[in-house]
Amino acid sequence: MSHSKHTKRGHSLYIEKWDGAAKKYINTCILCGHQGYDPMIEDKEFRRNARNKVIYKELTKTLTVMHLDEFGRCETCAVMPLHEK
Repeated sequence: MSHSKHTKRGHSLYIEKWDGAAKKYINTCILCGHQGYDPMIEDKEFRRNARNKVIYKELTKTLTVMHLDEFGRCETCAVMPLHEK
């Protein structure tokens, strides 16, 4: 059976089931809940070992880069006034 039958579209079986530690490289906005990968995985130093190369491949395949500010907000939520949220 193919692995695609075990996960929803846009999710990675590797991240969900096999390497839960890779979830620490997923950024989540504390206000809107949007998710993306941490920009630090794009650094060549991060991808030196085989495990990190797989993490990079899986995260960039399913998510987009997401920068968070010091409060844990995505760029969209950071520019919105507080009363609009």
